[in-house]
Amino acid sequence: MADVAVQKSNHTPTKQELQRQMEKTREAVSETVGEIKETVNQQVAVAKKTVAGVLDYREQFQSEPLVWSLGALSAGFALGYTMGYAHKETKRGKKNSQVAAFTNSLVDELSLVGNGLVMPALNARIKEMFGFDFSEVLDSISKTKKKPRRSLARKSSKRKSTRKRTTK
Repeated sequence: MADVAVQKSNHTPTKQELQRQMEKTREAVSETVGEIKETVNQQVAVAKKTVAGVLDYREQFQSEPLVWSLGALSAGFALGYTMGYAHKETKRGKKNSQVAAFTNSLVDELSLVGNGLVMPALNARIKEMFGFDFSEVLDSISKTKKKPRRSLARKSSKRKSTRKRTTK
């Protein structure tokens, strides 16, 4: 037995044996490549289906309108609260706040989108339905001057000082 093992280890394969081994290796590699291609194609199909489902938001909205409405409401509330907070901070004199800078840039961007896309379509619809130019109405409102409010703190301090004078 030891002689057979030694002979096999010293045995040099013939050209035909090498060709058979190469053919078997090619077949194995071809099968592996075919399996990999199948797996990749399946994964690509699953990914396309998932992305198509997510990107078709109209269908998603129709299937779950309550969830989408609550999501939009929550996002709007969060954005409005943040903008209100930033506005309050700028009135207090904190104009270098990061939140204030963010909201100012956000308001500028939304203003550009609104004036460029939303307002022309809205104005055309209002003019068609009601017969007046909505942009002219907004311009006239913006041109009217508002009377400045007097501070409540000033009023209450004046009242206190007059009360003190009358009671003494």
